[in-house]
Amino acid sequence: MDALPDLTPISLAGTPPELGRAHGLLLAREIRLLRRAFFRFLLRAGMLVAAWPLALLFYALGGRFWSRVPPSLKEEMRALAAAADLDLASVLLINVLDDVANALPRCSALAVTPRASATGGVLAGRNLDYPLFLEVLLRQQRLFRVSPAGGVPFLSVAWPGYVGVCTGMNRAGVALSQLTAMSRRTTFRGVPVALRFRLALERGTHLSAAVREILAHPATIGNNVLLADPAGALVLELAPGAWACRRPVAGLLTATNHFQAPEMAGLRGRFPRRPPGSPLSPGHFTFAYSVARDRRLQELAGGRKLSPREIMAILADPGIANPGTVVSAVFAPAEGTLWLARGHETPVSRHRWGEIRAPW
Repeated sequence: MDALPDLTPISLAGTPPELGRAHGLLLAREIRLLRRAFFRFLLRAGMLVAAWPLALLFYALGGRFWSRVPPSLKEEMRALAAAADLDLASVLLINVLDDVANALPRCSALAVTPRASATGGVLAGRNLDYPLFLEVLLRQQRLFRVSPAGGVPFLSVAWPGYVGVCTGMNRAGVALSQLTAMSRRTTFRGVPVALRFRLALERGTHLSAAVREILAHPATIGNNVLLADPAGALVLELAPGAWACRRPVAGLLTATNHFQAPEMAGLRGRFPRRPPGSPLSPGHFTFAYSVARDRRLQELAGGRKLSPREIMAILADPGIANPGTVVSAVFAPAEGTLWLARGHETPVSRHRWGEIRAPW
C-alpha cells in the first residue's frame, strides 16, 4: 500500500517569480501526473467525440481568463511553468478549471463562535468534494507554506501546480474555505475564483480585510466562502455582480452549495449533471442534496458546544461526507492550528487526522 500523503509543509518564499520557480522545480513530475489525469478523463468523455477537440475547448476556455489574472500571479505562473518545463496553458488550466467546469456542488462547511465552541475560541471545518480525479487528488494532496514578499504568510491545502487557494489559513488567523454555489450568472470577465481567495489570504490581516480583498475583484462563478478568524466567522455568498453576507446564528454558521441569503435567492442556478466516470450518483448533483447536507450540519452541530474532534466527526457523518470528499480540514484560528484528514480512499474525513501547528 502506498504511504499516506506527506503533509509536511512545502515551503515557498520570496517574490512571485521566486515562488513559482521553487514550486515548479520541486513538483514538476507531480504536475505532469495531474495533467495526465485530466487527459485520461477527456479520453473517457470523448467516446462519442474526439478527445483532442475537448482538450482544445478546455484550454481555449481557460485561456480566456489570462487577461484577468492579477499581474503578480501571472509572474508566478510563468516562472512555475518554465521551471517545471511545462506549457503555461496547462498551469493556467489547473488554476481556473473550477471556473471553466463549475462542477463542485457537494462541499460542506461550518464554523462556531465562542458561544458554541468547547474550546472557547472560533473553530471552522470543511469538506471539499470533487467529482473526478479522486485517486490522483488524494495521492498528490500537498500542504504549502507560502511566504510572499511583502505579504502575509499562509498555509494552503492544494495540489502541485495550484497557486490559488481553496482551503487555507494565514498567519493572522484568517481561515478560508471555498464552496461552489450554483449561480444563474457566470462570466469570463472576472478574476478566477481560487486566485481571488489567494489574494484574500496573502493580503488580509483580519476578517474584514479579507472580505474587502475578495469584493475588490469581480467574480466569475457562484461561491459560498466561509471565512473565520480569532474574532468571528461569516459566509460570503458571491455571484457576478452580487453578494451577501451571512453571520452565525446562536454561535453556528453552515454552508453547502446553494445561496441562503434572501437577496441571493433569485440568483440560484441549476446544478450540473453527473460527469462521465464520476463515482458519485446523479443524486449528489442536486439542489436537494445541498439542502439536505445543510440541514444535517445544523442537526449535528446545533444546540451544543463543539470541539475540534466533534467537528471532525460531523465532517465524517454519512449525511455530510460522500465518495468525492478529498479534503477535510478543521481550523482553530487563534491557535494557528490546522487538522487535516489523510487516507487512501474517499471520503477522506473517515480516516486518520493529523494536527499541524502553523510553522510561522
